[in-house]
Amino acid sequence: MPEHRSDITIRPLHAGEHEAVDAVFAGLSPRSRYLRFHTPLPRLTAPWRHLLLDIDGVRHVAIIAEHRAEHGIEPVGIARLVRTGPVSAELAFSVVDAWHRSGIGRSLLSVLLTRAADLGYERVTALALIENRGAVALLQSVLPDGVLRRSGATYEFSSPVPRPARRDRALVAV
Repeated sequence: MPEHRSDITIRPLHAGEHEAVDAVFAGLSPRSRYLRFHTPLPRLTAPWRHLLLDIDGVRHVAIIAEHRAEHGIEPVGIARLVRTGPVSAELAFSVVDAWHRSGIGRSLLSVLLTRAADLGYERVTALALIENRGAVALLQSVLPDGVLRRSGATYEFSSPVPRPARRDRALVAV
């Protein structure tokens, strides 16, 4: 269950929201960018931006966490799910440095996994550099049935998509 914070909203990210993607990217240190993109990335290039915003809500789903502050809305993290097979998808996430260890990543992944289940995905994978201990620990915490395999300088994390608990459905006589 995502942590409830009244100042954070998680919502779908839409294809035209390049300012939000740019804001999250700008909030990442060079080290965080390297850990997320697996390469030094001093600026978000047009091809990367296009790839990150090629969102359709099924094949490529993205959600954004926003902080409501006195000065307005501040994007603080993004998570995405990209179809890799009929019932499988790769997930990725990033949280701006100032919000690390605040529960944003956990909340984003929880919401994204619920969406994955709703879309019929049965398995998710994620790639993380071996040195990205925080991302690996978060994935293992949120998806305890996952398997971690090392391949060179990266880990591939693979897990079944958790099925949401069945909601009790009461029949109400009218």
